[in-house]
Amino acid sequence: MTSPHDILLRLLSPEGRVDPYPHYRDLIERWPVLPITPGRLLVTGYQECADVLVNPKLFPVPDPHYANRLWPTWHTFPSTDLLYRSLLFRNAPHNQPARRLIARFFAPGQVQRMRPMITRHAEVGTAPFGGEGREDREDGVVDATRSFTTIPHAVMGELLGLPPHDSGQVAAWIDGFLERNELHPPDKPLTDADEAAERLVDYVMDTVLTEAPDRTPLVQTLMGHDEADYRDLVGNLVFLLGAGTVTTGSLLGSGVRQLAVDNGLLPCLREDDALLRSFVQETLRYDPPIQYGVRVAAQDTKLGGIPVARDSVVLVCFGALGRDPDRFAHPDVFAADRFLAPETEPRDILSFGLGAHRCAGAVLALVTAEAAFRQLALRVDAIAEAGPPRRQARAVIRRYTRLAVEVTPR
Repeated sequence: MTSPHDILLRLLSPEGRVDPYPHYRDLIERWPVLPITPGRLLVTGYQECADVLVNPKLFPVPDPHYANRLWPTWHTFPSTDLLYRSLLFRNAPHNQPARRLIARFFAPGQVQRMRPMITRHAEVGTAPFGGEGREDREDGVVDATRSFTTIPHAVMGELLGLPPHDSGQVAAWIDGFLERNELHPPDKPLTDADEAAERLVDYVMDTVLTEAPDRTPLVQTLMGHDEADYRDLVGNLVFLLGAGTVTTGSLLGSGVRQLAVDNGLLPCLREDDALLRSFVQETLRYDPPIQYGVRVAAQDTKLGGIPVARDSVVLVCFGALGRDPDRFAHPDVFAADRFLAPETEPRDILSFGLGAHRCAGAVLALVTAEAAFRQLALRVDAIAEAGPPRRQARAVIRRYTRLAVEVTPR
């Protein structure tokens, strides 16, 4: 019989980080809450994950106060300092009012008004799939990581006021910085992440936080409250830039792979708005961009009947909870129309979190994906993988390094 230790070793191996899904089922069914070290637990069951996410007082994020007690050297590393100044690692009331301002800016009605801008960038980003341009296309093969994923970079660039020609360098800095958010203590030396963080801080200070009226509405919104701390502001701007590009780019890549499996979806996505929304939601459930979220136990408690000691690190596995058969029928099957059925509910998808720490830009990511897949479907009649895709061997963020596809333009 396979032991949980064996599954964990496979899950956290380089191969398991690239494709963790074959290892989730045993954990969900047999160990939905699994102690993996004396002070760390892995949670894979849907209900158990929801119980953690919906209770931020009992299971807060590890904020600077927590880090001060357990890892007192965290602030000596630029990348950790930048990360802990963002909303990702702040609890109420310290994540307010910045979180309210961001949530209001990216509210559903507001994002719908951004749709023409998003569609404009989606048209440009999908141009190589239709045979336009040469940089990302050769002999009918397109590297989707170089073309399709420019869409979220262009969207966030416009919202933050970034020069378009800087997008490649900024993306590289973001990728280096996000290594700090992997599964390790925050005081682990990461020289490249620290250097990337310093470059990002300097760049944001010089480029984004320019004098009015050059600041964009998003930047003005975040700067427009009395409690703004400049270092926290920079942390939140970098966080928005990373979350708005890396996660959406991963979502787009996963959707492209599904379209390569089922070309019959392409004509449907051109006209059917409801199916388009369901396709994006199913992509988010089936292969979420972020695989893990981190919480800590504020006191001794129990989760799924398992004792959890105060200060324990609780790893909420977003990748696994979407594959729980107790919540989703045939969870390992990609069903583009899953969320058209009356008995299904898109709110069951927790890939962007739940409650007080749900991703404030979730609606923007979904609408960007809808616009991108609509434009792709309008441009191509067929799409097929042109070689094995390559992903970074990271545990938290599922980022493609190459996704080559062969396309037949319309």
